[in-house]
Amino acid sequence: MKYFIICISTLFLTFDLLAKSNPLATFPKDFFFGVANAPAQVEDNLDDAWLDWAKDGKIPAFYNYSEPEKRINFWSNPEREIIAAKKLGISVFRLGIDWGRLFPTEDTKKPSYRVLNNYRRIFKLIKKHNMKVMLSLFHHAEPKWTVKYGSWTNKKMVDDFEKFSKVVIDNYSDLVDYWVTFNEANLYVLMTQVANNWPNKHLKRRPLKLFNLGPIKGDYDKSIINVSIAHKKVFRLIKKNNKNAMVGLAHNVADYVGENFIEKFMAKFSYHKFNYKLMDLVSDHMDYIGINYYGAEALKGAAIKISPKYEYSDSGRAVSPNGFSKILNKFHKRYNDKKVGRKKSSKILPFIITENGVSDEKGWLQSSYFIEHLLALSDFMKSGAKVLGYIAWSLTDNLEWSDGYCPKFGLLKIDRKNNFKRIPRPGYFVFKKIVNLRRISIRDRKMAWDKVNFSAGTLRPFCRAENGETALHEPRYIKIKKIDWRYGTN
Repeated sequence: MKYFIICISTLFLTFDLLAKSNPLATFPKDFFFGVANAPAQVEDNLDDAWLDWAKDGKIPAFYNYSEPEKRINFWSNPEREIIAAKKLGISVFRLGIDWGRLFPTEDTKKPSYRVLNNYRRIFKLIKKHNMKVMLSLFHHAEPKWTVKYGSWTNKKMVDDFEKFSKVVIDNYSDLVDYWVTFNEANLYVLMTQVANNWPNKHLKRRPLKLFNLGPIKGDYDKSIINVSIAHKKVFRLIKKNNKNAMVGLAHNVADYVGENFIEKFMAKFSYHKFNYKLMDLVSDHMDYIGINYYGAEALKGAAIKISPKYEYSDSGRAVSPNGFSKILNKFHKRYNDKKVGRKKSSKILPFIITENGVSDEKGWLQSSYFIEHLLALSDFMKSGAKVLGYIAWSLTDNLEWSDGYCPKFGLLKIDRKNNFKRIPRPGYFVFKKIVNLRRISIRDRKMAWDKVNFSAGTLRPFCRAENGETALHEPRYIKIKKIDWRYGTN
């Protein structure tokens, strides 16, 4: 028996040594790992359009959670989140400034100095803990007073956003390492101007706003054009202040897929409308390509559907590391090889994965999700593409827009009934190991996938109705599928 135990121990030791000497992926020292949040999702004491939307009953999974208006208390107690991030071992903390908090009235000459000072305190705390600041100027939230005049359909928005941005640039340039002008502006415009699923009391759902009539632009394109103008103006402001500043935007992308002729046509349309439209307009005013990727979108006509061919996150995104690889290569070819929207003499743009993560309350999928997407990213880098870093969404559970508190993206759970206590999910330890060792071993991958296989058939919460779009007051329960969705598989 003793001899058997020694043999088994030797076998495992040999396996570990082989895994370390021949890892599946390694990440260089100058490659950074980070986490991200957004003001509207984490800040308390925030009287914003999202709170109004919740009060109007438009966020089903809001008031059925404990102390929802506090979000996760990041405004009052940022130390808790920042220290938790530092313990994870990451080197970049991505966060934003709430425009409406800084300018609660339309008087753009009078920012709140109390707000300016508290944001400075937060940024200095991040720097104190030896992390860099990546700052988002627009992250799915605008002041109530801009909503009244039509949001991004109105050219006035460009000037007001530029004035807001100038105040931020003048006050914080000494503390910001990476600038994000817009987070997922394509998605924000779609959800407010077309679908009316996000705060915009003055609009009605009008799908035809997605389309143009000859030279007459629909509200989607009109808004995207205004966003592109605003981005370019703010890009120039930042560069005027510091020519070496790193400026880009965090762009929401999905791998749109269809089966029949109509669905394939709509997938191609969606690629150009949502993945490429905005980027084509601003690609000559970027220092990096920021990619927010969560999964694939299977289409049913012009709408999305829940496909039996995919596993899904709790928030209804099809898990597809292969789609991530596909997106990265398409963007590299379009903006670096073909240089769409850019001068042929332009330098090669590096990538930053500005968001990637999975809502998985039970923690069955999360470890493997991160590993498989990082393996895809590693292969992309091996092909010659320059990638500066990877930011996980998210460190902790938070308010997930119109889905409320139902989806749980956090590496750390939040116990909202117990003083917002943070509790690590299994994925926390897996991600922390990757961050600190800067590699993924064969054993890491196997152990994570074994957990997924073991969970097949297990009931897990799902925060969307059967149509894949409608948010629910309480999650319904579905089974984890027996599907091999790992990177490199069909």
